[in-house]
Amino acid sequence: MLGLNLRQEFKGRRLKGTAIELSNEANTGATQVSAQDFLEITYPTHDLLKGIEAVGPNQGRPVVVIGERGLGKSHLMATLFHAVNDSASTAAWLKSWSNTLSDPRIANIQLRKEMLVIGESLHRQRYKFLWDLLFERHPHGTYIKGKWEGMGASKTDIPSDQLILELLRHTPTMLLLDEFQTWYDGLTNTKQYPWKNWAFNFIQILSEIAKEHPDLLVLVVSVRNGDTDAYQQIHRVNPIQIDFKAGGSPERIQLDRRRMLLHRLFENRLQIAPSSIESLIGSHMSEYFRLLGTPTSEQDRKSREFVEAWPFAPHLLQLLEDQVLVATDAQETRDLIRILANLFKSRGDETPILTAADFRLDDDASGIGALLDSVANQQHRALREKALRNLTSVVEAVTDHASKAPHLHEIVGALWLRSIAVGNMAGAEPAVLQADITKDKSIDDNAFQVELATIIENSFNIHQDGPRLVFREEENPQAKVMASARNDKLFTDGSDLAQLAKEIRYVIGGSEEVAKTFRVIALPRSWLSEPWTGLDESEQPDRWDDRLPILVLPEEPDRLNERLGRWLKDHLQKRRNTVRFLLPRAGTTNIFYDRDLLVLARAEMKAQEWSAQSPEYRKLQTKYQNELRDILKKRFDRFAVLHRWSFADPKKCEFHVEALKEQGAKVPEAIEQALVNDLFVPEDFEELILEAAADNASIGKLLRELQEPRPSGQDCIPWLGETAMKERILRMCARGKVAINLRGMEYLQAQAGEDEDTAWKRLRAKLAFTGRQLDEIFLLPPSAVPSTGGATPPAPAPGTPSVGGLFEGDSAPTPLSPGVASDKPADPLPPAQPCGGIFGDGTGNGLRTTLSNPATSPLNLIGKLEGWGIGPATPVKEVTLKVSSATGAQLKELLKRLPDGMTFELSLDKEGS
Repeated sequence: MLGLNLRQEFKGRRLKGTAIELSNEANTGATQVSAQDFLEITYPTHDLLKGIEAVGPNQGRPVVVIGERGLGKSHLMATLFHAVNDSASTAAWLKSWSNTLSDPRIANIQLRKEMLVIGESLHRQRYKFLWDLLFERHPHGTYIKGKWEGMGASKTDIPSDQLILELLRHTPTMLLLDEFQTWYDGLTNTKQYPWKNWAFNFIQILSEIAKEHPDLLVLVVSVRNGDTDAYQQIHRVNPIQIDFKAGGSPERIQLDRRRMLLHRLFENRLQIAPSSIESLIGSHMSEYFRLLGTPTSEQDRKSREFVEAWPFAPHLLQLLEDQVLVATDAQETRDLIRILANLFKSRGDETPILTAADFRLDDDASGIGALLDSVANQQHRALREKALRNLTSVVEAVTDHASKAPHLHEIVGALWLRSIAVGNMAGAEPAVLQADITKDKSIDDNAFQVELATIIENSFNIHQDGPRLVFREEENPQAKVMASARNDKLFTDGSDLAQLAKEIRYVIGGSEEVAKTFRVIALPRSWLSEPWTGLDESEQPDRWDDRLPILVLPEEPDRLNERLGRWLKDHLQKRRNTVRFLLPRAGTTNIFYDRDLLVLARAEMKAQEWSAQSPEYRKLQTKYQNELRDILKKRFDRFAVLHRWSFADPKKCEFHVEALKEQGAKVPEAIEQALVNDLFVPEDFEELILEAAADNASIGKLLRELQEPRPSGQDCIPWLGETAMKERILRMCARGKVAINLRGMEYLQAQAGEDEDTAWKRLRAKLAFTGRQLDEIFLLPPSAVPSTGGATPPAPAPGTPSVGGLFEGDSAPTPLSPGVASDKPADPLPPAQPCGGIFGDGTGNGLRTTLSNPATSPLNLIGKLEGWGIGPATPVKEVTLKVSSATGAQLKELLKRLPDGMTFELSLDKEGS
């Protein structure tokens, strides 16, 4: 990358800590190395130059360095150490930077000379009291310590200001107290050990001496903030504050900070020509300006920012400084240096500019590890784990993800980094993500939108927050469902195929009315070779009932006649003429290979599976179910039924293919209407029935033959169902074309002079038999059956008293055994007899026919009335019901059920007790 070199200390496999120690046991502390070596890695920021001026000659105030961990307090303190301890090297360093930055004021800063410098990082707890540090490090300290301790009874708890002044007059001193607040806050402060109070008093003494005798003592103290007692005593003497705010100028703060970072990281960053940088990152800058809509007037200033921040994008540095590190417990500059050093080592040689997209979630070396080490917030660590699982989900769910989502790792990494920012700044808009992944070549906007949509659809922790996308720890129900639905590895058991087949069955035959009449079976994707594999046992052909089978094909067969003919021969051994094949639209793929439909079916399954977790999943289940069903309703637009059959050569089979205008649950009825109105030929059916009647064939055998294809290439008669076929046979009977022998109990045929409708009403309830009973019902030509009717009762002998039944009247014939019907056909109707007038005097001119039936059940007698042509308005006379035996309770119950408005006679034989 333009010959940019990382400093040697950052090139190791394991990055050393960037925290500055003033001194350590290895003598490698910042104050223990030479001024030249230390100043080599030091950039002259505004705050650092201010500190050097503050400890220079003719200054009379203590210096307080205020800032949280990681801002560079210790580095500044070490620089001040060298500025006083080795003023010659410091002067040369200032002059060099004055030339580099073209700022002569830097070289004119005055330095203090010939002063002892004592510096200590107090958080190391090497000294209980501050005076111990002075007594040990100062050349006159041992003498003053002895003098203080030899004061006897007049010895004070802390050394007096006179003793300290005597010490300093011997050798003027600059005292650097780093991490003073950390040390002070850890002191014990009890009545027995009032050490914090003593430290409070002693720092007051030092502050006043530094103010009143600046030639004897320069006091420099670092604290984290100005709200503690550790700072208050120094604050009383109006110290010079260095707070890392660059004099209050935001632009100067940013410029100083970024130059300091780059100088700290790289050996030769300032030697890289700006023109070379602009040429290298030109594509990224132009795309950044376009995607984010940067005004033309702002582009020059922004371009300078890009050049100043290179090799890092300024939007990356701003993200890390202002959002990410603020949102965590990171130590700002210190941790930022480690993060950027790792990022450059990992990705610096592969890209012209480093952006948020270069943080790879699956590669700790890319800066993620250093960043997470700096983050004390477990939520952000957990969010990384979530993002990694989302990354894996996309890889597993998207086949050939390398080509469909070539920037997967970059987009997910950038979105994760931007999602751990603070407040409403978390996340990123798609344009920002596109800018992050754009390096030396622009990315097509449409291709990026497709890739981003693929990632979002297969991730379950990416949420839409207004225009921004953001990773969140909680799952996005819709994203989770869709990500799971697109993961083929979750459905290797074929459960998604079963769900899709279930929805097909529901869409076509789901309503209760349809299910009563039709059996809808969705054949599997391997329907040509294994049509019954995986289907429920109730859907196997040997378990079919009388419902009409509709077989839903998953795909449109090529060479339809040959394919379906071969299929019927190989996979259906009986009832081949009953099948309706429902065909998908032309040009569609196998429905079980249609990924969009499979994903919807899977989404419905997963939403139902997780519906107990949240109401959102129940809403999603309904949503995906409705979407799937709407598509399936429109999927099928034709049906096929067998027209001509050839068992020997299925290629010669022919099928009727008819279009359907109806959709969904209306399809089965539409198929039947098309069969009845367009394909069923009544003349062919009647011809077949007449042939069966001539052969005295049973209706059971006839119906079984109709369920099979007709042989010898004859046109098949569409099977309309058992009930419809029996009704059509009865219609022929009502028209007098055939007669029916009803199991030897009764003959069904049209009566002389009876029209079709009247005969149909009389006969339609007669043929309610099913199953094996139909084998006992035979068709006959009408001429082979006598007219049906009742039997003529024998005439009573003259003078013989009549024995009435339950109701007094003409005598009845001797009944058969109770409840047993005669197996003989009823006798022909007797000739009509003259009957009496309305008053029974024999003068009436009407004809009366006497009808009777042997003893049987009430239900059979009701049927007999219909057979005799007695309807609700038919007048009857001299009605006699005979009961051979009954109990009193039965008789009473019978009388209660007789109709009101009529009178009845009663005679009976009462048996003795």
